[in-house]
Amino acid sequence: MIKFDGRKIRDQILLEIKEKISQLTTRPTLAVIWIGDDKVSARYIKQKQRAAEFLGVRFDIFKFSETVNSDTILGKINQLNSDQAVSGIMIQLPIPKSLDRKKLISAIKLKKDVDALRFCSDIECSFRPPVTLAVMRALTSAGVNLKTASVAVIGRGFLVGEPLIRILKHQVADLRIADAKTAHLATLTIDADVIISATGQPGLIKSDMIKKGAILIDAGTTEVGGKLKGDIDPAAYEKSAFYTPVSGGIGPITVAFLYENLLLAALKNDEIRSNND
Repeated sequence: MIKFDGRKIRDQILLEIKEKISQLTTRPTLAVIWIGDDKVSARYIKQKQRAAEFLGVRFDIFKFSETVNSDTILGKINQLNSDQAVSGIMIQLPIPKSLDRKKLISAIKLKKDVDALRFCSDIECSFRPPVTLAVMRALTSAGVNLKTASVAVIGRGFLVGEPLIRILKHQVADLRIADAKTAHLATLTIDADVIISATGQPGLIKSDMIKKGAILIDAGTTEVGGKLKGDIDPAAYEKSAFYTPVSGGIGPITVAFLYENLLLAALKNDEIRSNND
C-alpha cells in the first residue's frame, strides 16, 4: 500500500516553476475573481495565494458580493482581458446560481484561462484543468496502464468528473461512469482496477466496495466540522495498492498545476513581447 504524497510533489513542481519564472522578463500576474463568501473557496484561495508568494507571482483578488450582477463581472473580466500585465484570469467556483456561469467563463480570453474553466464548459481551451492534470499525475505515480485498466469515475461534476471523463474516454480500456446516486454503485467499483471519486459525499466509497490492490484516487473534498473529508472511507486504504489521502493528496498538486498553466501563459506573453521588440 502506497500513500501518495501530494505535498511533496507540489513542492517539487513549484520549485521548477519558480526557477523558470525567475528567468522571465516580466513578473506574471494571476487575477482571481471571487464572488460570495464560500468557506471552502476561502481555503482554496489562501492556498493559491501562499503558492503565489513563494513563486514571486503577483496575486490580485477581486472580491464581489453574492448579489453582484453579470454585467459587473463581465466588465471586470473585459478589463483584465485588456490588461497586458495580467497573465491569467480565474473565477473561483462556486458562484451564485443567479449568474450565468458559462457566459462569464466564455468571456475570459483563451490565452488567459489558466484554470481551464473553458474546457470544463466544453468550449475551446488552450489549457487542461489543474485537477485533471493532478489526477493524471497520481495515476502515473501509481504506475497505471490506462490502455489495459478498468477505471471507475464516480461523479459527473463540472470541475472534476466531466472534464476527467472527456480526457479518459480516449485512453481507458474499460471506463465506467457513475455518480453518488447511481443504484448498486458497488457493482461498478468492486472489480475496478482504479477508482476515481469526485462527488463531494464523505465516505461514499467503502472498503467492501473495492477489490484488494485497487488504486484509489480521491478528488472529492467536503468540509465537515471544520475538517476536510474525502469521498473514500479511510478504512478502504488498507485494501488498496495505492491511494491519495484527503487532505495532502490531489489538492496540493492541483494548485501547482494551476501555476504551471500560468507559467505557460506567461512564457507565451514573453515570447510575443520579444518578437515585437
